[in-house]
Amino acid sequence: MTQATRRRRVLIVEDEPALRLSYDRAFRPRYDLAFASNGAEAMEQLEQHRPEVAVLDMRLPDTDGIELLRRIRVSHPDLPVIITTAYLSIEPQLKVLDLPHSGYIVKPFRLDELGARIDAVL
Repeated sequence: MTQATRRRRVLIVEDEPALRLSYDRAFRPRYDLAFASNGAEAMEQLEQHRPEVAVLDMRLPDTDGIELLRRIRVSHPDLPVIITTAYLSIEPQLKVLDLPHSGYIVKPFRLDELGARIDAVL
């Protein structure tokens, strides 16, 4: 990436402070990052930050990721969303609910795996 290349905007929705810090350290050099620790903050950041991709944890303190993904699809139907989850069983639920997403990654995962997913949709 050259200095003239525009940094892509990424919103990371994660309620665990230690994970947000890890994501910040790993990805701040590559992307223009915004963070949200719950669904309400995520919806605000979607409008303020205008991300080109969102990374969405399925377990949040004020809403579950399925409901938040529904809300994102209403307001931002074409936004690539990468789901992070500790549960292998999330894919059938997403298919049944017909909630489009740009893939999911099961925790724990390596940060370079998430970076590759983000790069693939940008």
